[in-house]
Amino acid sequence: MSTITATTSLDDGNDKKPRQISLAENRLGTKASQLLITHVNGLELEDELVSLDEYVLTDLAHAVMLTRTGIFDAHKGRDIVQALLDLQEGDTVALLRPDPRTGTLGLQIERYLEATLGPRGRDIQRARSRIDQKATNWRLVNRASLTRVIQELINLGDAILAAAKRHAGALMPGYTHLQHSQPTTIDHYLNAHYYNLSRNVDRLVDAYDRLNVSSLGGAAYSGTSWPIDRDSTAMYLGFDRPIPNAREAGLSAIDMGAELANVLALTLSGISRLASDLNYWSSSEVSLVRIDASLCGTSSMMPQKRNPMTLERIRGLAGVAVGWAASQLGGMHTATSTDVDQAYIHNLLPGQCAETAGAIGLLREIVSTLEIDGPAMRVTAGQHWSTASALADALVASCNLSFREAHESVVQLVAAHEKAGVRDGLLREDLVDMMQFGMPTSEIRRILDPDEFVATRISSGGTSAAAREELALAAGKDLEAKKDDLARRIRHVVQGVQQLLQDAKAITSSV
Repeated sequence: MSTITATTSLDDGNDKKPRQISLAENRLGTKASQLLITHVNGLELEDELVSLDEYVLTDLAHAVMLTRTGIFDAHKGRDIVQALLDLQEGDTVALLRPDPRTGTLGLQIERYLEATLGPRGRDIQRARSRIDQKATNWRLVNRASLTRVIQELINLGDAILAAAKRHAGALMPGYTHLQHSQPTTIDHYLNAHYYNLSRNVDRLVDAYDRLNVSSLGGAAYSGTSWPIDRDSTAMYLGFDRPIPNAREAGLSAIDMGAELANVLALTLSGISRLASDLNYWSSSEVSLVRIDASLCGTSSMMPQKRNPMTLERIRGLAGVAVGWAASQLGGMHTATSTDVDQAYIHNLLPGQCAETAGAIGLLREIVSTLEIDGPAMRVTAGQHWSTASALADALVASCNLSFREAHESVVQLVAAHEKAGVRDGLLREDLVDMMQFGMPTSEIRRILDPDEFVATRISSGGTSAAAREELALAAGKDLEAKKDDLARRIRHVVQGVQQLLQDAKAITSSV
């Protein structure tokens, strides 16, 4: 991040107004060190400017509430609310001229109100503290960032289910330990990744709901003697309710950071699993899928290269994200001042949310444009004795063996073919006869056929056509429900802000 450069402000020699004395200077009797301004105030202000719109809305909600409860008289309320509306509707940065010498963003807005209205403009801080103000804005900006992540993940869910539908029933190999395990279908495979995505949407929404409570009105620690209405400010800002305990109102912002960072890391880990598979399948040695050229890079030296850099970005970010929660937990361990501990180390979450949303968007585009070599997938699906467990099941059913006995018999059949150098996928009749399975080679060949294998996995969640149709239907309904849940939460926020602006304009036109 670049350091904010101090701008000319009320202490500009060309300004006829007297220099505003900062809170710290007023208390401590000396100007702040330039080092403190650069490495503390400047960094904190730079973080807060990311949530500039949210800060103005918070001040507006507070001023409207103070006016409607009679804590502000009608004239003062009208003037402060109008000045904040002008700030919200205009070029906010140009009007504020943020200056780290003044302090945090709340003080920048206070300075603007004083410059606009005179001393009465500074009364915006009545009945609140920087602690509950800053915690409120921390929640607002992170709520907006988290909403983007949830939306991108839902969009990826759409892309995954659409790709599954396009390739429904197409055979592909299943792997464990990077070895052929059992054949499956592309839609069954993608459906499994959808459900991992679904769990992460649920985690993100759970975190959203714990985040979406209002700190405003908690004041410094013990509440306030003024008869404020915390329910109304919570409603105006799209929160579900106020945080009950005044002390918790500021302090609670700390543990939310660790939770948000953790769910972001889990989300990236989930999509990285799909990205890792696609990265492997797109390799020159495997060549089962091909990433669209628009999502690839090349080499500065080797002209033939087609590098899946987007997949590597997703995987790399998932690795880095492991440390995000750890750093938040470390910040919690040393926290002492509730509102500025996060500021001292930067509010990293908006950037981390943006990176996560970007990685999800990359994977969505990759899945939507992916070229799958269906014939190659079909051929390799049945190789390396991947259907051997079906033969073991058949032996249990027809020969009254335990599964372990049948398993050992099939192991011997596979080993005999490997020792004889028989090409993978072929059955040699003399080797089959040697095993004395009591069934003809043609029947064993049918049992080992990958299409037969997939069709006979009839248990719930399996690969049979009926089971896959049930999975696809359930996933589609799940995704639609998630879209509705997110839309409801977004509407709640929008309606609150609309009500705030409506009540604010009613105040400015009533006197």
